[in-house]
Amino acid sequence: MATQHLKAGLASLLVLCGSMLGAAPAGAADLPSSRLLPPAPALPSFYSWTGIYLGVQAGYVWGQDRTRFSDTLGRAFNGAAFRQSSDSALGGAHAGFNYQAGSIVFGIEGDVEALDTNATLIAPGIAARIGRDWQASVRGRVGFALDRFMIYATGGAAFTDFDYSLQNTATGLAESATRSATGWTGGAGVNFAYTDNLILGAEYRYTDFGKVNETGRGPLLGLAVRHEPTTHALRVSAGYKF
Repeated sequence: MATQHLKAGLASLLVLCGSMLGAAPAGAADLPSSRLLPPAPALPSFYSWTGIYLGVQAGYVWGQDRTRFSDTLGRAFNGAAFRQSSDSALGGAHAGFNYQAGSIVFGIEGDVEALDTNATLIAPGIAARIGRDWQASVRGRVGFALDRFMIYATGGAAFTDFDYSLQNTATGLAESATRSATGWTGGAGVNFAYTDNLILGAEYRYTDFGKVNETGRGPLLGLAVRHEPTTHALRVSAGYKF
């Protein structure tokens, strides 16, 4: 009888141990794996060029204008032709708006600048001075952005005034006039967003004001001046984007 109780106790013990051993793998499978990957870092955000901006610029303008005098009265200076320099430092302000679509940036910009170009022309019987002290433009821009760096092309209309002073050296009589001129301008440049608001830039532009004609109406009646001004300009700029 005692032997049967012993056998029954051993059987119960074996069943209990088997149950514990069988449960161990299941419990281990429920534990979290130590080999799970860490969460992915957040992707960096790219700079947006969209917005309104204001700025200032400075640079240098140069060119070789062509000017020709003709006279219906056949005076000594009839037919005189010149190529004169139109070099000057320049400085001014600009404002614009950009809209970015993917990597392409569309924009419009206007600027106004002060400068001081003066050319003196001397021909037999006549002295002339041609100068101007301001210019402006309204342009479209199309750029390609690489995060904070952008290259762009620009083009549009240009505006200025030319001041003409003419003197007949034989008589000492003189007259002056101011003529407004509208032309076109185009070029290319680069911008760099140094901070989220501060934008630095450099730009080259060519400007052509077409043909500007001035006709003598006073002491130099009969004189016609045909002026063909073209310029090159390099600028550096700093702007604030809102």
